[in-house]
Amino acid sequence: MRPLSLGVALKTALLAGLGAGVVAGVFHLVVTEPVIEQAIALEEQLHGAEGEPIVSRDIQRGGLLVGFLLYGLAWALLFTVVQQIARRWLDGLGPLASLVCLVLLAYWSVALLPFLKYPANPPGVGDPETIEHRQQLYLTFLALSIAAGALAVGLGRVVGRWKGALARWTATLGALVVASVVLLSIVPGVSESAQLPDELLLRFRVVSLAGLTVFWLAFGLLFGWLALRSERRSRTPAPA
Repeated sequence: MRPLSLGVALKTALLAGLGAGVVAGVFHLVVTEPVIEQAIALEEQLHGAEGEPIVSRDIQRGGLLVGFLLYGLAWALLFTVVQQIARRWLDGLGPLASLVCLVLLAYWSVALLPFLKYPANPPGVGDPETIEHRQQLYLTFLALSIAAGALAVGLGRVVGRWKGALARWTATLGALVVASVVLLSIVPGVSESAQLPDELLLRFRVVSLAGLTVFWLAFGLLFGWLALRSERRSRTPAPA
């Protein structure tokens, strides 16, 4: 597979992001929603129902799908920018191997590492008055995690120029591990009270992490498939 031009890469990433958003949204509707319903029912048992919600559950489910479509488009745009910049950082790898590395790095930097620091919670966990503070911490950690991934790749490239491919990957992975441990250690956490059963809380976090994994897996597979399809079309001679 040849390197993609900016226009082709952007189109491919947007389509892959939309497709991955649909896949992740359907996954959460089927798998995560029953857990949320159970958490809401327990919360109502503990504190009593507070009347009809401002936004109905049906509208919230529709908003979930729309939210994941926007989520897919947003990360598709960012992925395109990173993919174009990283083409020279990942020199020596083929386009397909570079894609795999970038998707894995994105999954670690924007999904798994932030989740390890701030795992998702169902309704009834955490103080509503601290939502803004928790969001600020999460976004700060997300930005630092992305920066750490970029620095690890850049360091690996510099080391690779002097020591070769093995030292390059060793330096990249080592720097990524060290930076991740430092971030997990120095960025403040959030103490959240939960009156839900531990089993329900664990199940919600497992399915939430599975949803993130499904999104990035679907994005990587769709991006690769669309890129290969685009290349085959470009190589097919036009009919006379």
